[in-house]
Amino acid sequence: MSAGIVDLATAKPGDRVDNEHFTAIGLTDEWIRRRSGIASRSWLPEETPLSEVAAQACAPIVTRAGSAAGIDALIVVSTSERQRIPGIAQRVALLAGLDASVLALDMNAACCGFVYGLVLGLSLCDAGRARTVLVCSTEAMSRMVDRTDRQTACLFGDGSAAVLLADRPEFSGFCHTAGCDGSQEALMRETEAGGIQLDGMQVYDRAVRRMSESAQYLFDHGPAPTVVVGHQANGRILEQIRSFNAHLGVPFVNRIEHSGNTSSATIPLAFAEELDAGGIPAAGRLGAVAYGAGETWGGVAVDYRLPAVATP
Repeated sequence: MSAGIVDLATAKPGDRVDNEHFTAIGLTDEWIRRRSGIASRSWLPEETPLSEVAAQACAPIVTRAGSAAGIDALIVVSTSERQRIPGIAQRVALLAGLDASVLALDMNAACCGFVYGLVLGLSLCDAGRARTVLVCSTEAMSRMVDRTDRQTACLFGDGSAAVLLADRPEFSGFCHTAGCDGSQEALMRETEAGGIQLDGMQVYDRAVRRMSESAQYLFDHGPAPTVVVGHQANGRILEQIRSFNAHLGVPFVNRIEHSGNTSSATIPLAFAEELDAGGIPAAGRLGAVAYGAGETWGGVAVDYRLPAVATP
């Protein structure tokens, strides 16, 4: 048997922030939509712990699993969680009702975090070290940006999504590719004064190339994905990747309009929204590709078979 995705849930609490909010810093709705494809995003209240939002995504999956003790590992992926000790994974495990015997760990790989978390979780299952693994990406990117910065303030949003990985006899083995280049760390970084600094043109070009290459790799190695979900960084980036990979002949998901860039959470959030909208079937093979700070990139192809209602 091989492991794949057998359940999925999301959480996007908080305030809905429309583009009109940014007129105060000189941006218009038309300009933001044209440059990013974003119309609105969710921002969490400052007082809401990110662990609570992650637990909102994980708890329905734990309930549907029937036995918390049957989930052997929890991987919580986050770029924006500020508290390092104790880690967020242990708090999420408690709030989501997981058994005390669960292996719970944190992961930070910027916008590639969900892809990397999938690779680790699938590897644990396929090695026989875990029966089921819960992978949760949770982000409050609104807390990392300088809200007066016209380049970045309108791009980022908050949210959480989780998937359950387990073996199924009908699943094919997963495939992945990954890489990093630490010499490019200046392309995207958190500044000492607070906020995120981007080299916009370089990031655009490299994100398109790296994610397009990762998608092609997934089609060249093993069973081909039936849908591709790229990291939802920017609408123009997504449409450029769609154009470059049109020959692959499968749906390419762009759901950034009402989520913005939620870093590691963008892929599972977009995947869930596309499923709920009926754009893709509840069973197939997901190709997830991402590019992020570090510089990091990667992709994973994994089979999925989900309940009829995947999100709460």
